[in-house]
Amino acid sequence: MHPVLFHLTETFSVHTYGVMIAVGTLLAVLIANRWARAEGLPAETMTDLGFWAIVAGVVGARLEYIRVNWHHFQTAGLGPMLNVRDGGLVFYGGLIGVLIAFVLLVVRRRLPVLKVLDIMAPLIPFGQMFGRLGCFAAGCCYGLPTDKPWAVTFTDPMAVAPKGIALHPTQLYAVGYAAALCGLLLFLRGRKRFDGQLILTYLTIYPILRSLNELVRGDLQRGFVMEDLLGQTLSNAQFISLLIAAAAAVGWVVMLRASKDASPGRGAKA
Repeated sequence: MHPVLFHLTETFSVHTYGVMIAVGTLLAVLIANRWARAEGLPAETMTDLGFWAIVAGVVGARLEYIRVNWHHFQTAGLGPMLNVRDGGLVFYGGLIGVLIAFVLLVVRRRLPVLKVLDIMAPLIPFGQMFGRLGCFAAGCCYGLPTDKPWAVTFTDPMAVAPKGIALHPTQLYAVGYAAALCGLLLFLRGRKRFDGQLILTYLTIYPILRSLNELVRGDLQRGFVMEDLLGQTLSNAQFISLLIAAAAAVGWVVMLRASKDASPGRGAKA
């Protein structure tokens, strides 16, 4: 696990996490463009949308990190808030930022919102795989101590995780379930019954998998909901997962009803 990929100068380093995020994002945009053309959407649609979604994603991820760790930032000033080179991005904040940006831009350009979101859906966990590999390299989002044979021990002095302690490889767990979810969405891509099914599937399954992984996370920076009352029982990510899963459940009801109403045989008499 190497947080720093290489040093350009004595004061400027290229971090593995940032490189992995960049690679995953670039590949996702290239694939999305190809899929968009196959769906009959304008050329380079996903490149344009992807740029603004990346901006919104970084802003959202950073704002959520600042919100969760406000006690560290409230007297630190603007500089530390803007410094993302040393980490400090929360996935759920980024996901919400990306979804908001996509919907606003797609509506503005009068493109089919649900179709575009379905194009993006398998590429979210695809990108997550690269992001979590970056987390593994940096040692962030680390797990609880364990004696499992697959435990990992961080030794690099720049790693965020505690050094010299066998920990759950929660980052690799996340890579595994992101890959499985990506595979499922790719399988459903040519078999969906209605536009919006893929993004709803992602928003239903991912919160469950994330919440389970949270059970063996050991980093406290992710924050906890009502910690004074509940202690470290419900993590911030688990709380957001509940909200997203609930919203997805409502989405399923609405979309399935709309799909049924739009079916060719609807209203025909026997």
